[in-house]
Amino acid sequence: MMNRAEFMRQLEALLQGISPTEREEALQYYNDYFNDAGAENEQDVIAALGTPARVAENIKRDLSGSGYGDNPEERKPTGRHDMVEYQGTRAREIKEEKKMSTGMIVLIVILAVLASPILLGIGSGVVGILTGIVAAWFGLIIGFGVASILLFVILVVLIAAAVMTIMAGDIIVGMGLIGGGLLCGGIGILFLMLTVAMAGIATPAIFRGIASLCRGLFGGKQTA
Repeated sequence: MMNRAEFMRQLEALLQGISPTEREEALQYYNDYFNDAGAENEQDVIAALGTPARVAENIKRDLSGSGYGDNPEERKPTGRHDMVEYQGTRAREIKEEKKMSTGMIVLIVILAVLASPILLGIGSGVVGILTGIVAAWFGLIIGFGVASILLFVILVVLIAAAVMTIMAGDIIVGMGLIGGGLLCGGIGILFLMLTVAMAGIATPAIFRGIASLCRGLFGGKQTA
């Protein structure tokens, strides 16, 4: 791939047939043209100008004054000044595009900085809500588990009290204590079932669903 140095070297060699003054002026002109475009746009400038042979031919044609044909619609730029006007705008367009891109980046950064408090607030709120939901869920599981244990303890205590009461001769009170104990035991079993269902079935299913949703959103389409 031709670079600036090779382009200018070939152009200088091809311009040996013109006067040293004109050759120096032409070489200086194109060196300035490369400088204005910038080193990062070197290949775009070369693509816009064409080959060194074409540029040299246009310069010589411009000096001879035979740059245009008879048909105005078929007129093409031939001299170095006309050629830059016809093709050289590409380098300036690249510089303008670069300025626009830089300005857009700066604008995005400024907007991001200005919006950061709002975004942080929204993010914190979402995290807080999710944390609250998770805490409430596991709080329910722990609460049902603790309640079931307490109810089973109450069952044992009431049964023991009922036996002692019956042995003391108060059968009616003893039967009432047994009934209350069995009721607590039944509720304890219900709470235990809820604890097992929430902790062992619902929670894993929820996490599997969240993982599947994340894979669907961020994992992309799987290829066979």
